[in-house]
Amino acid sequence: MKNASSEVSAESARPSPDGPEAADAAREWRNFTRAQELGRIGWWRLDTTRDILTWSDENYRIFGVPMGLPQSYGSFLETVHPDDRAMVDARWTAALRGEPYDIAHRIIANGAVKWVREKAVLEFDEKGELLGGFGVAQDITEQKQVEQALQWSVRRNELLTRTAARLLEARDAQQIIEELCAEVMDFLDCDVFFNFVTDDETNRLRLNACAGIPENAAREIEWLDYGVAICGCVASARERIVAADITRSADARTALIRGFGIEAYCCHPLMSQGKLLGTLSFGSRSRPTFRDEEVDVMQAVSNLVAMAMTRLKMELALREADQRKDEFLATLAHELRNPLAPIRSGLHILKAQSDSKAARVQAMMARQVDHIVRLVDDLMEIARIRNGKIVLRMERVDLVEVIRQAVESGGPFLAANGVELSVVTPDQPVHVEGDPVRLAQIVSNLLNNAGKYTEPGGRVEIALAIADGRAMLSVTDTGVGIPKDMLPHVFDLFAQVDRSLGRAQGGLGIGLALVRKLAALHGGDVAAHSDGQGKGSCFTLWLPLALAFDADSHEAGKPAASVAHRVLVIDDNPDVALSMSMLLETMGVDVQIAVDGPAGVAAAVEFRPMLVLLDLGMPGMDGFETAQRLRATPEGAAATLVALTGWGGEETRARTKAAGFDLHLTKPASVDDLRRALAITRN
Repeated sequence: MKNASSEVSAESARPSPDGPEAADAAREWRNFTRAQELGRIGWWRLDTTRDILTWSDENYRIFGVPMGLPQSYGSFLETVHPDDRAMVDARWTAALRGEPYDIAHRIIANGAVKWVREKAVLEFDEKGELLGGFGVAQDITEQKQVEQALQWSVRRNELLTRTAARLLEARDAQQIIEELCAEVMDFLDCDVFFNFVTDDETNRLRLNACAGIPENAAREIEWLDYGVAICGCVASARERIVAADITRSADARTALIRGFGIEAYCCHPLMSQGKLLGTLSFGSRSRPTFRDEEVDVMQAVSNLVAMAMTRLKMELALREADQRKDEFLATLAHELRNPLAPIRSGLHILKAQSDSKAARVQAMMARQVDHIVRLVDDLMEIARIRNGKIVLRMERVDLVEVIRQAVESGGPFLAANGVELSVVTPDQPVHVEGDPVRLAQIVSNLLNNAGKYTEPGGRVEIALAIADGRAMLSVTDTGVGIPKDMLPHVFDLFAQVDRSLGRAQGGLGIGLALVRKLAALHGGDVAAHSDGQGKGSCFTLWLPLALAFDADSHEAGKPAASVAHRVLVIDDNPDVALSMSMLLETMGVDVQIAVDGPAGVAAAVEFRPMLVLLDLGMPGMDGFETAQRLRATPEGAAATLVALTGWGGEETRARTKAAGFDLHLTKPASVDDLRRALAITRN
């Protein structure tokens, strides 16, 4: 391509207006020029032999250079943004060696930053000697601004999403605010942040967290009065303050932050349900003001922080209340033990007396002492269970013997109340895996509860049977019954069902709650039924049977060759997972436990289970997602996958099948169900 004379200006390159052809050419030139203006595209030609750069009129406008001002390669580089100058020079040098020249870069035009895209080709003379290059430059500033705004919006949404998620899980307000605000500072290009919280005792603001100032300076502003400085004024008025050009500001409120060299500052009140929690502010030393969209981000972060602080305060209050309640229970149990010693001493003294009146007094006192002892024991037990201090001493236990012991201890109480007790048990032992002391405690509590609410002349029956592969123990009475609306609450801690004020014989609403918790620790369950007031009640306890040496398999302790040897139990309820693992171990298999989906997937890779028992209703990663991730691994794909859940409807079963489960079992699974699951092998 032959180059035009480098000494010809852009204006002189236009065609002469003489003659019809020239008129057409002039019209075409005007159209060309107009097209350049509309497209914001200019052209240029660089004569590298004499370093003369020729620009079109539009190029002059794009670069903000006076029209007709002589140009060279050096003058062009001076218009390029300093941060892009080396890159542009390197790309042009490479282009002179034959590499493509198609780049986007920034320029400084009339004091403003603009974006241009340039593309060029080399020009040679007839001998093949390099003359220079011809190219075009397009103003893409608006396009870049739209792209940058979109990218900023995406990053903002990601920031707010991460902030919300982390604040939702936060347990330490100061630590999480420091971490999050550091991330917000980086996103908004800020240099400092301050978080003040209200202090009700001093009626002042206390600095909870900050960054960007020396530690000694932070100590000096640890306490701030309402109405002092920007943060104090925001707290007083409960309205946002945005300050700009602070170093040139005469506003007295900016004096404190001006001392830290801050130019732009924004402070928001932290509000929750109309109550002031504190303030959150950000500042910059490098620019005089914040954009509106940046202030909006600060507002959103402040709202999220306020919600998190409210949640943490509520959780702290609940924990403190729960702790005070536990301390009260422990203290009450301790104090109730004190009067028992002299009472029992009095009983021994009365026992030595021979007259009938002393014997009646002694029997009365014995009953009351036993009653107080039960109350104290229940208080201590429920506190131990809540604190996770109950340790079961598991062994093979015959429930028939457990019932005999419970009747032996609780029978006199029922007889004294004029209540007839009948016992129905199988002729053969009914073995379960459990703690004999705790199992006797369960049965005694159920008997005691029935005796308290059954009128003289009434009946209580305790029955034991095997149903659906489990031990089923029921305690039925002809007492005052339970109102329908109270049935769901009879096992709640401290629940007092007002079945009959005249028959109530004390109690703290602990006995039945203790029954449910101890049953769960044994892998069992308990339920209550009543047809209403005056129609009696029935409490039913289910426990898994002990499998070793049972009638169905004299070698139950050894796994058959065709059943799974390695079983992974995934359940977010530790008690359920533990009891299931203990039950499976009696069947001679190797068991591992995971308490959530991610841990289960990781355990499957290491453990390589042949069978996975998977709960569906887990928080976070539920059973369906966990199943999909298991099936995506070689170890999970080879395993038998069994859904073990409390949901047994057709819709749930269809979902489990679609998620890749081999079997759907409803809780509590029977022994036969587990045997069936162990026998399944995947092709």
